[in-house]
Amino acid sequence: MNQNSPTQRLASFAANLRYCDIPQTVIDHMKLCLLDTIGCGLFGSTLPWGKILAKFAKDLGGRRESTLLGMGYKVSAPNAALANGTMIHGFELDDIHRLSIIHPGSVTLPAALAVGESRRECTGKEFLTAMVAGYETGLRVGMCVGASHLHKGYHPTGTHGTFAAAAAAGKLLGLDEEKMTHALGIAGTQAAGLMAAQYAAMVKRMHAGRASQSGVYGALLADRGLTGITDILEAGYGGYFKVMGESSDPDRLTRGLGKDYEVMNVGFKAFSCCGSNFTSLEALSRIMKDQGLQARDIKKVTIRSTTVTKLHVGWDYKPEGMTAAQMNLPYCLSVMALEGETFVDQFTEKKIRDPRILDFIKKVEVVPDPELDRFGQEYRHAIVCLVETTGGKSFERRVEFAKGGPNNPISREEVENKFRKLADKVLSKEKVKDLYVMIQNLEKVSSLSELSQCLVPS
Repeated sequence: MNQNSPTQRLASFAANLRYCDIPQTVIDHMKLCLLDTIGCGLFGSTLPWGKILAKFAKDLGGRRESTLLGMGYKVSAPNAALANGTMIHGFELDDIHRLSIIHPGSVTLPAALAVGESRRECTGKEFLTAMVAGYETGLRVGMCVGASHLHKGYHPTGTHGTFAAAAAAGKLLGLDEEKMTHALGIAGTQAAGLMAAQYAAMVKRMHAGRASQSGVYGALLADRGLTGITDILEAGYGGYFKVMGESSDPDRLTRGLGKDYEVMNVGFKAFSCCGSNFTSLEALSRIMKDQGLQARDIKKVTIRSTTVTKLHVGWDYKPEGMTAAQMNLPYCLSVMALEGETFVDQFTEKKIRDPRILDFIKKVEVVPDPELDRFGQEYRHAIVCLVETTGGKSFERRVEFAKGGPNNPISREEVENKFRKLADKVLSKEKVKDLYVMIQNLEKVSSLSELSQCLVPS
């Protein structure tokens, strides 16, 4: 193996990362990511697809070693990762990293929790270290491939997420550099996820779970001696960068690795929908609030967006399912205009077919703007929103960065309130409080079983 290859350097980082190497600011942000991710997963356990995957994981059998979020039973580690990842990504609420275009919590936490819980000696510090290793690995792979991956029709969480999961699981298994390289090489060759799932299928929710499971497989098999593709990222023929994007920037994989933590650029969702919709939602909400407009006052809403945003979320809406509604920009703008919010209550089987919403959607137009494309990947979500009123007035607002990211953050209080609102759907208020305290003091926990006991109803 080439010890200086990009894959090797990334594997070395994940294998050798120590808790004491990680800045306290990164640990603190990682805890906030955990809080948000667990809240998303608990809510996801109440949804149809979450229940289907939980029952499926149970029926597959195997060792009862890893907890399912919100459930009263355990399943094997790989199957727990599959079900929990599906739950976390179950309602477009999970954390997001703009440049890698992945939801890192939905792939990293299930793998770390599944493997960490199956190891009785796993401490809170080890768990946090594995989470940071997983996030950094997956985010950097995604950053190297860039937006062309999504443009081609891949679901980045389902593909890049395999590397995040493998690094986290491998870290908790104590894999050395060589075996960690094999773990990445086994996980990455399983990468899958097609964005055609965004229109109606439940299976989009499962992409995160399957990626997390693939990462667990990669780590467990590497630990047993199975070899993987040791140059999986940079290989000239069939390598990940060659196959998965129109172009790649391999230098981003290890530039500042161990010093500049991409974890700090992970943001949180204020809306229960695709992150590509957020800038438009914020623009429309601001215009309506500033001008005192109601939905009945609006004649037309025009969104000028990048080409990739138009392809990703700007298509003609059809009420084919909740996934389609959450991914679709005209639908989300319509419920924002009509109800002033775009959270879980705006996406029900009844709501997505509401004649009022379907009628307002006719007023929304999404237009690709080549001028916005020129600003590059950093400004992929940049939009200009134009609202025309029935009274003949026009109002315009430009938003370049979505609320929730590092350039336009939501407050810690907002993230904590979101966690409580979601966790309250499953746990008692007392248990929600206990879970919150547990996460805030996770570095003091001697066994991960203390955390897992807080993840299920009494």
